[in-house]
Amino acid sequence: MNYQGGLIMAVRSKSWGYSEEKILMEKCNKLTIKELEQIFPNRSRESINNKIKRLKRAGKLKDGKNENTIKRSYNQRGKEIN
Repeated sequence: MNYQGGLIMAVRSKSWGYSEEKILMEKCNKLTIKELEQIFPNRSRESINNKIKRLKRAGKLKDGKNENTIKRSYNQRGKEIN
């Protein structure tokens, strides 16, 4: 949201391009969110996560993250897997 002249306006983000979407679909199950942020420096973590959710709802993504990726994600956050 953006506050401008007494009005609150929604800020429209940049659309995802075909090549960005294709790369995300290829990499999202193999990389952590921090690693995806490196690949898409102009995209926020929230934007990346929302795009992944939309792709899953559309049936374009089916598999979840593999065990190695999950372990790396916990490690990057400084947490242990129980």
